[in-house]
Amino acid sequence: MIKHVFVYGTLMSGLANHHVLKPYIKAIEPAKTAGRIYHLPYGYPAYCDDDGNGEVTGELVELKDIDQALVSLDQLEDYFGPGCANNLYDRIVRPVIAADGRIVDAYIYAWHDRESLAVLGELVPGGDWREYIRNVSAPPWRLG
Repeated sequence: MIKHVFVYGTLMSGLANHHVLKPYIKAIEPAKTAGRIYHLPYGYPAYCDDDGNGEVTGELVELKDIDQALVSLDQLEDYFGPGCANNLYDRIVRPVIAADGRIVDAYIYAWHDRESLAVLGELVPGGDWREYIRNVSAPPWRLG
């Protein structure tokens, strides 16, 4: 049973949607996974795992009350189920490298319409969205 989620955007510690995840956190640590992320014009990022050449930096979160946590996360990410055409994000499972080098299978929310990402979004250099938004003036998605 998968008991981790990898977050790379607004669900990370200190960012706008972390409060959605916070009640379900058992443990949290820095982590990385293969893939790319794009900054979208809506003020949040999207993950894509289609080429395996990039690396994404985020947080590996061990969940408690996993079923309820997934209900909350699915709602936030507009995930309605496997293969649903109305999904904004798909919930997939990918290997994630924890800070201590462990490889852990985790849920990741990946952008459903992968083909639109290169046109719709801006590729985040280095795969670290937190670092990317630090360089944007007055971002509306930050807390405080």
